[in-house]
Amino acid sequence: MSASVVAQIALIGLAKSGVIAMLAVGIVLIYRTTGVVNLAHWAIGLVGVVVYVLLTGVDVVPPLPAAAVGLAVSALAGLLAQRLVFSRIHRGQVVTMILVALGVGSFFAAVSQMLLRGQRGEIIVTPFLPGSTVDIAGAVILASELITILVAVAACAVLLPWLKRSRSGRALRAVAQNREAAQLAGIDAARYAELAWVIGSGLAGLALLLLIPHSAGEQGGVLSVVHLVPLGSLLIPAFGAALVGGLISLPAALAGSLIFGLVQELLILAPPPISDQREVLAFVVITVLLLLRTERFFASNAELEALRS
Repeated sequence: MSASVVAQIALIGLAKSGVIAMLAVGIVLIYRTTGVVNLAHWAIGLVGVVVYVLLTGVDVVPPLPAAAVGLAVSALAGLLAQRLVFSRIHRGQVVTMILVALGVGSFFAAVSQMLLRGQRGEIIVTPFLPGSTVDIAGAVILASELITILVAVAACAVLLPWLKRSRSGRALRAVAQNREAAQLAGIDAARYAELAWVIGSGLAGLALLLLIPHSAGEQGGVLSVVHLVPLGSLLIPAFGAALVGGLISLPAALAGSLIFGLVQELLILAPPPISDQREVLAFVVITVLLLLRTERFFASNAELEALRS
């Protein structure tokens, strides 16, 4: 097997890793700041995709502006979820949080189905990224996959330094590590909790907008019943990646996403029955990382204390 084929499969895996990474980073950011295990993450991002589908379906709004509107809708949906629902629940009520998150996810999934007016079967989605192919040193991939990789890298390259160096980012980290101390220091914890939800939900919307409208390759994308559910196809891998760092470490979530996407795609090269079970085996790798408690290598002592509390 040629090196170009291996490189091609690896690049496809990187594109999948990019989508998972954006979902996982949003999950971690929301959990660190508000303590919510956001099982509504997929459904909140899905609302933005459905709005994009509706706007492009009437041939009035061009695909790229429609994608921007969809992204804003996902961010707004996350803000409303925090302001109207999760802000009213005490942070320590973990079981209640999970049940409420499932309810919120079911609500947004139902809203998406209602917006589509009960359309059944597969819905063809207009892409907003080019459907051409790109040759990278003999490895041929779709331009949309390359752009997905670049967008994911850019999003993380902007977000991580912003959290460390900017005033707002440091305030967000302060709220995540010790909410009470941050409030005593004059930081508006409620405001920064909402900011975390806006950013996290925006990342969910961005991930799904890069995924679903381009899922059928050069022909565009397909929105099916598989997507219109509260717990979407990539939400579980995203949670697995986020859990590599105990839901508190962004670098660990990125590492978990990279491992999952690459392992799942590169196992295509393995002989049957291994290649037939590559999704299961990718989960096995993530499970091993969880059992090794890898969050110890990524999180600070303060973050670990926040996790235990």
